Amino acid sequence: MKIVLVAGARPNFVKLSPLFYSLTEAGEKPVVVHTGQHYDYELSQAFFEDFNLPEPDHYFGVGSDTNLKQISKIISTAEDVLRDIRPDVVVVFGDVNSTLALAVASRHLQIPLAHVEAGLRSRDWTMPEEINRVTTDALSDLLFSPSYDATENLLREGKPPESVFTVGNIMIDSLVRVRPLAERLEYWREIGLERGRYVLVTLHRPVNVDDPDRLRRIIDVLNDLHREFPVVFPVHPRTRKNMERWGIEAEFLALKPLRYTHFLSLMMGSGLVITDSGGVQEETSFLGIPCITLRPNTERPITITLGTNELVKEPEDLPEVARRKFGHFRETSIPLWDGKTAGRIARVLLNLRPR
Repeated sequence: MKIVLVAGARPNFVKLSPLFYSLTEAGEKPVVVHTGQHYDYELSQAFFEDFNLPEPDHYFGVGSDTNLKQISKIISTAEDVLRDIRPDVVVVFGDVNSTLALAVASRHLQIPLAHVEAGLRSRDWTMPEEINRVTTDALSDLLFSPSYDATENLLREGKPPESVFTVGNIMIDSLVRVRPLAERLEYWREIGLERGRYVLVTLHRPVNVDDPDRLRRIIDVLNDLHREFPVVFPVHPRTRKNMERWGIEAEFLALKPLRYTHFLSLMMGSGLVITDSGGVQEETSFLGIPCITLRPNTERPITITLGTNELVKEPEDLPEVARRKFGHFRETSIPLWDGKTAGRIARVLLNLRPR
């Protein structure tokens, strides 16, 4: 079979890796397309190294731009590449611009499309990710859901039951794979922190970092919180650019973006994580690490009902919730989040082979 796997941003690399290996072990040679949506080394190439992936077969190099211009560039390049490859199926992951772009290109070229992480819904149409994920699901032939609540969303929207597969969370496959290495790294020690005694922060969503007033309020609160608990923040390029643009200064430990293994090590050593990332909500829930999501909603409600996540809408409410949750670890169990999701997906894809 000709199976195309598409990556564009950090979460895609984490999700692509387990499926690549499952298909390879089954005797397939998947074609890896990297759109270059994340062009920063630590946000792209380093993830290929962390998971020992070969160089991508096709690299688009689209770089940074507005959402619509970026999607347009990816679609334009994808058309020629897909016509040349003529794949049996294109597999897209998550909800980034690359996901939507390849979904549109595949559908126009009448190429079967599979969406890994289908059915997640925030119902917040101000989020570009919600537009991307809902549209991709509408265009997909195969819908691989990470959890039963996501499956219910798809069925409620009228998706044919035979097209929906509840397979679990493929990010957990990667976490399980590299967890021993991350534990041995003890990266928190390398940067002068004590295990379980600091707060890890990640923020990159436009709602939090593209408004100067809100970003300033967030950083002010984190600066205050740093006086109670050491705060460490690997700063996304988008966030750093805006902080510099608006003269917002951090008093906490601000790092450059980290490799997946180093970030996971830092997460595992923390006493609390504050984030707006969907993947981090999932990883902390699996690990039993308390998590605060600085957003009014989440497309991953299972991380609240069965995980360790709690929503906080306003930055000024962070300190009170942080004090309450800090250090309160607990065991969690979310169905099918067991490190075996890629194998389930691979079996479905391989059933498409001509007999």
